[in-house]
Amino acid sequence: MVLVMAEHQVFICFSSKDEATARRVVSFLEGQGIRCWISARDVEPGQNYQEAIVQALEASKAIVFLFSDNSNKSGEIKKELSLGSSDGVAVIPLRLAPVLPSGALRYELATRQWIDAFPNAEDAFGNLLNAVKDALRQPPGQAHEPAKPDAGEITARRQAPAAPPRAQIVAPGSDEFEAIRSLLARHIGPIAKVMVQKAANDARSLDDFCERLGAHVQAQSDRAAFMQAARAKLAAKSQH
Repeated sequence: MVLVMAEHQVFICFSSKDEATARRVVSFLEGQGIRCWISARDVEPGQNYQEAIVQALEASKAIVFLFSDNSNKSGEIKKELSLGSSDGVAVIPLRLAPVLPSGALRYELATRQWIDAFPNAEDAFGNLLNAVKDALRQPPGQAHEPAKPDAGEITARRQAPAAPPRAQIVAPGSDEFEAIRSLLARHIGPIAKVMVQKAANDARSLDDFCERLGAHVQAQSDRAAFMQAARAKLAAKSQH
């Protein structure tokens, strides 16, 4: 059984190559009374690593993401951020070097303002502390306070017809959902359920749905096999 320390507030998302800096961040925040969860310390020997990550993220109120060239290339980092974002958890990027996000990270960080840990780390840690405190004051599930619309925008909204809700590509709990979740779990483990749910909410078509999920499978041969199997499952269901 995986045990997650219930009192933690902040999840530290980092590449293993940046562990020394991650531990410095933890030491600093916990010195200010903010309890952190970091895999290098809080996953016990023998525990299921991926399940520990999922449970810790679900219990967190904020994510401090150590953004570096190392984390920019990490597929696991992208999964962790995607999971946190899907639950509305605030993500606070601390950029360790002058690099720009690429691939899926460009999407995840598109609306987020990062804090540069250079050239003055002391100032950066102070800004990080303020950002974390602000995030912890937000209601659960609300990562950012939305901007208030002006009077003209409110009037336009009232006059415009309400758009019908967009149906999910695959309904949670359905046979198709479970079949695709099972296929993806062979490659990425328990977090597959969250990824299928997010893709079902965001995808515009079945093909888009499969493409979004295929992006989480790192090996090209495995990705092609997964997408072929997923499309076959969805096609078989649509014929009934």
